[in-house]
Amino acid sequence: MAIVVAAALALFYLSQSTRVAATGYEIDALEATLAQSHADQQQLIWAIGQARSPGERACPMAQISCCCSAWLWASVTSSASIS
Repeated sequence: MAIVVAAALALFYLSQSTRVAATGYEIDALEATLAQSHADQQQLIWAIGQARSPGERACPMAQISCCCSAWLWASVTSSASIS
């Protein structure tokens, strides 16, 4: 009888160990997926930055807006032609 109980306990232990190991592998897989998603996000952010128009990248006043520079230039040139 003790052999049967010991065998049952060993089988139960092995089944639990397998389940714990499978959960560990699943966690590792999810962490790898999360890391890949983060890397993809960083690549997309970089690509968006590269896809901006050359005027936006070259404008020293990009925080304000490049259209403001164009408006200012138009104001200066139209004022000069009126004088």
